[in-house]
Amino acid sequence: MQDFLFWFGLVANSITVLAGLIAVAGVVWAFLGRARLAVTPQFFIPSVAPSITMAVTSVGSNPIRGLELSVGQLDDNGFSMVGDGLATRPTLNRGETVTVMGYEPEETTFGSEPRDGEFRWGIQPGDGWYLTVQWQSPLFPWRRSSRTYAWPPVRRFACDLPEELSGREEINFLKRTRNQSLNPSSPGFVAPLDVRTRAIVATDETFDDLVARNKGPVLVGFGPTWQGKWWEDIRRMLDAFASKYSPRVKVLVVNIDECPTLAARYATNEVPVFKILLRGEVAKSHVGAHSFPDLEREFSEFLA
Repeated sequence: MQDFLFWFGLVANSITVLAGLIAVAGVVWAFLGRARLAVTPQFFIPSVAPSITMAVTSVGSNPIRGLELSVGQLDDNGFSMVGDGLATRPTLNRGETVTVMGYEPEETTFGSEPRDGEFRWGIQPGDGWYLTVQWQSPLFPWRRSSRTYAWPPVRRFACDLPEELSGREEINFLKRTRNQSLNPSSPGFVAPLDVRTRAIVATDETFDDLVARNKGPVLVGFGPTWQGKWWEDIRRMLDAFASKYSPRVKVLVVNIDECPTLAARYATNEVPVFKILLRGEVAKSHVGAHSFPDLEREFSEFLA
């Protein structure tokens, strides 16, 4: 009898352990095979006023359910002047992708209508853009998972990729985009204190003093206001440059049609032109600009 009870207990324990291992394996399998999203830049070419296409792809074994995409336009204050739901998908099966493109209509034209799963969002000149992706949580179906990809003007004109936000950081960001005190069109609007360093507009009268007060490299961008949006975008790029490299490098902007003395001194017949000054003398020049990385490559020796 004792032998029977011994073997019976051994078999029962073995069955219990095996059942436990199967249950654990099932949980691990369900976790590894859960619905998962990958959001990545699919198409990004640096330029003075870059556009970007974000690809939203289902990469898990199970389909994404209840997918919702929404976009908004960001100004310098972080306020969303425009924002709306963009698309919904009941399911997004493994390997399926939807794309969202943020672009300036003045800069980009299309030869065809958007394809299925392709969405285009126009950005106003000088502004940024954000994309919020929501979907049904694979582990807790009563909850919604969410991520936001923020591309404010300072990141856009520096040709940086969007910043991924989640959790409390995402919540605070989205609250800011709806804060009417940051809306420039609101009555009594007062611009918030700008903590970013921007390029300084120099004139014939102030240029020499601004250069003399800086012991390190001074990057000067020369261009005419009559170039309109092109020159405005160059200036935004120089703002992004100042934000990234100050105080190591001081960044100045010279509107040559308003500064005849400087235009003559630096022979700015080709515009835009960029010059690095060291102790008031031109150390290096670069004509033309295609993107922020162009300036970084040309002047890399002065940025370390």
